[in-house]
This record gives sequence, structure tokens and C-alpha cells, in this order.
Amino acid sequence: MGRTEPSKGLAPPSFRRDARAKKAKATLNKAIPALLSSHPRAKRGTEASELIVEPPARKSASNAPRGGERNGAPLPPNDEQPGLFLEVADTLAVARSLLRDQETERDDLSNRVSRVAILNMASPLSPGGGFVNGASSQEESLCMRSTLLPSLKDEFYRLPELGAVFTPDVLVFRNESGDDLEKRDRWFVDCVSAAMLRMPETEVNEESGRGRYVNSSDRDTILQKMRIVMRVFQAKGARKVVLGAWGCGAYGNPVGEIAAAWSKVLLGGKNKAKAKKETWSGIDEVVFAIKDPGLADGFEAAFGPGLTRRAAEDASEEESENDDAEAFRLKELQDKISELEQRMAQTANAQVKSGLGGILAGLKSQLGGVNDKDAPTPDRASEASSDEAASDQDSDVSSPQPGDEEEAEDGDHDNRR
Repeated sequence: MGRTEPSKGLAPPSFRRDARAKKAKATLNKAIPALLSSHPRAKRGTEASELIVEPPARKSASNAPRGGERNGAPLPPNDEQPGLFLEVADTLAVARSLLRDQETERDDLSNRVSRVAILNMASPLSPGGGFVNGASSQEESLCMRSTLLPSLKDEFYRLPELGAVFTPDVLVFRNESGDDLEKRDRWFVDCVSAAMLRMPETEVNEESGRGRYVNSSDRDTILQKMRIVMRVFQAKGARKVVLGAWGCGAYGNPVGEIAAAWSKVLLGGKNKAKAKKETWSGIDEVVFAIKDPGLADGFEAAFGPGLTRRAAEDASEEESENDDAEAFRLKELQDKISELEQRMAQTANAQVKSGLGGILAGLKSQLGGVNDKDAPTPDRASEASSDEAASDQDSDVSSPQPGDEEEAEDGDHDNRR
């Protein structure tokens, strides 16, 4: 059966970016202050945000408060392995679905019982990454739709390598389309903001065809980063946690490395006898929210056993628009690749050229994925070490977004990172 409604075209990338920047400024200067003045709980949440550096692991389950503590009330014990799931969806869409009690089918919009918390895949350089410049990655999306940004205080930055910002009671006031929610439909979620490695040196494994780190120290660092955020979630009493393909977009981390590291942190490594596994008692469920289907496929394959893929609640509603989205994405990628090639030919700065080359490689990898209907994640090697060359944020999908590479020049997030 053919289409019953006309296709909806999208505005050019530059126009959409300018529109997002304008809306971002209005959100920051008008919408959020008004919301905080009328929602004392959300205001207290922004004021209570804290930078936590190198939190220690729990010494033992017997000595630790079971399940954490929230508002002075101990949480029920849970020494079992949390359920691990993957959904092709937006971070906040997944978080919202976790507020629904499956038995009563009632929504816990206050999040006092569900205790859902999300990972903000943050820029290490500036609060909100490229939000005010119109970036469209995960961190920017969170800042556009919630009261998160005021909690990311200037004094927290540059974010420590092994640190994270915890923000309780973030108020979500917009949906994924950017429309304001009715007051009765607004909801709360806790958030941990932390940054992944930016532009690590990578290479392609000839046997598997997957990207991997050149330096084993990078592999150790990402494991430490992941344990840090999980310790914060655990210490703050989160029961349901939403993670992502952290750093697999404009920050150039190979999806295979990130997925394998998450598996090791959550399930324990192969050499379980050599070291005692760090457990996450109190956390019942961990969901990886990855918007890009191709990236989700690569993540699932690299994670291995123990991860269950499940359909997002609104997946069927999006199927009818897939053809239009893919066609537009292909054209947009082709245009952006051509533009970047021209910019590289015109620039004389070797460092900037190297950074643009890394972004170009990622876009070409994405282009191959669109054509193959497999959308492999861009495992890019880049020698760029300056903040100018790194793209600003890592999105939910963690794939470099066409039109967002300028943000990398010190605005940082990817849809991010």
C-alpha cells in the first residue's frame, strides 16, 4: 500500500542548527528560570548537584547499605545481577518508560519509587557542550528538554578524568519532538554527567574488521570511567539506570571496545578468578539507549551474552517515516563530505586538518552504513589532540551528526561523544 500522506521534507542543516541555537538560548534564559521558580523540587535539584571524584568501590555487600539510600530511607536489598537490556530509542524515552509500574500500569512521574537515573554523555570542557550553538547530540538534547543545564556549574569544569556530576530531581518538561509537556505530564529523573575519552588513537583489527584502541592504557581508562559512573548510580540509590554507546560518535571510541568494556564492568571479565568482581547491588535494571539501529547492532554483537534486546514502546510509530529519513540522511552525508573535503583542501593548519580528517573518516564510514543498510559505527583513528579538533558531544546514538563538526571545535558533544 502506498503512502496516505505526503512526505515531510526537512530544512537544510544550517537552518535547523540556527533554529536550535535560537530555541536553546530561549530555553536557557526564559523557560528554565520560569520552571525553576515554579517547581521548588527541581530548583533544589539543580542546587544540590555535586562533583564526585574517584568514589571508592564498596568494600563488601555486607558492610554496605543494601540498595543504597534515598531521602534517608534504605532501599530493599538486591545482590542479584541487574537485568541488562538494549533499546533502539532516545535516552529520555527509555527513562520515561521505566517510570511505568508493569503491575499497576501507573506512572511514577515523581520518580520517588522507581528511582530511574540516566547517564549524560557529557562534554569535559563546558556545561551542556554545544547546546547554545545549536548542537543536537545527547547532552544538548537533555539540556533542551530538562532542567539539567543549570546544575552543570562552571566550577566543575574541566571535568576530572575520573569524576562525575550527580544531579538529583531533574525535571523533564519537553518530549522528543521538542514540544512542551503539559504540567501534569512532566516528570523527574536523576542524572550522572561524565565525559568519555576524546579522539583516542585507534586502528582496525584485520581479523574482526572492528576498530580498537592502539594503547592499552585507553582500555584501562574507559573501564575506570565506567566503574566511576556505576558507583555514583549505586551510591545515590538508583534502581534503574539508562546508559548508552558512550563516546562512540564524534569522540571516536570504537563501539566494540565500549561494548566490551561495559560487559566487563557489569558482568565481570573472563578472568573472574583473578580479581573479585565489583557488584552493583541495589540496581535492578540497566538499559542501553542507542538511537542508531546500526550502532545498536554493532554494540549488541560486541557486548556478547547477557544483553537482551527489546523493542521500544513507540518503535512501530516511526517505521512509516524510515524511508524519508534514510534518503535525506544519505543526501545530507554526501553534501557534508563534499564540504569537508573542500575545507581540508583550503586549510593550512596541520592540526585542524588532522581533526577534520578524523571527522571526514567518520562521515564516510556512516555513508557506507547507509548504503549497506547496516550503518556501522565509525571507528576512526585521529591524531588530533587539541580541543579544537574534537567534536563536542556524543549523542544518544553516539554517531557524528552531519552539520555538527564545527561544535567539535571547543563546543564539544556529539549526540554525542
